[in-house]
Amino acid sequence: MPGIKGPNYVWGRAWIEFKTPNAEGLYWIRNKEGKVLCIGKGNVRERLSSHWYRENAGDTLIWSGLPHSFCFELTDDSRKREAELLRELKPALQCAA
Repeated sequence: MPGIKGPNYVWGRAWIEFKTPNAEGLYWIRNKEGKVLCIGKGNVRERLSSHWYRENAGDTLIWSGLPHSFCFELTDDSRKREAELLRELKPALQCAA
């Protein structure tokens, strides 16, 4: 997919804990077919962990979409990059911080 950086990781607690940085950036969660369920920004590890443990109001929608993988990228301009990804990927929802 154009403009997407980084690999896809399996949606799982261990992958989140060991592959994500404790740093600010953007992330997106996909289903098995590759459809983007959610795009969010913030501390990548903290935010993905919070979705894994279903700590957010929108997590029911994420889990109902059968998450399969996630990606992330670190960026200095998360607002601009998030807007680009929202336009490009058209996710089911925007993950609120």
